[in-house]
Amino acid sequence: MSSNINNSTPAMCIKNRDNLYRLIISQLFYDGHSTIASSLAAQVNADPPCNPSDRLMSVVTKGLQHETDRQKESEQALNLNPIQQMLIGPGIDLEFETNVVCTASEPSLYETVYVTSHKGPCRAGAFSPDGQLIATGSSDASIKILDVERMLAKAHDIGSTDNQEGQGHPVIRSNFYP
Repeated sequence: MSSNINNSTPAMCIKNRDNLYRLIISQLFYDGHSTIASSLAAQVNADPPCNPSDRLMSVVTKGLQHETDRQKESEQALNLNPIQQMLIGPGIDLEFETNVVCTASEPSLYETVYVTSHKGPCRAGAFSPDGQLIATGSSDASIKILDVERMLAKAHDIGSTDNQEGQGHPVIRSNFYP
């Protein structure tokens, strides 16, 4: 976890890290680990010497208590059991609107390149990461995988009939679910 304190100026980062090392050294002295504390103090050049203190333990305890309190509050707010919370996760606010300017063209300006033969309305579509394949899903419980190059070739060669045994057919796989 990173905090806003560590994201400030480099001088503040160094100061915060030095403060952290001093807290660790003081806690080690307090717990009776003087050889480890002395070794760490020599490594990080802690000057002036650190006095034994349990401040690190109290800060960590308060932080952990705050963390568990926040977790309990969120659990009580949702009134869900732990399994339901795990399944739901933190979530995303899909209704959140920003002042983003849309750069996409109007849907009416798009060109239909290929129409596949789903029995019902096509409800989903996605490109593969390399952009060579498209998967479409229909309300008729079918999924079709199409080759983009074949789709474009078929769209531009409307009049040609030299396709032998469906080699130019864009649909390369169809899956049906009962």
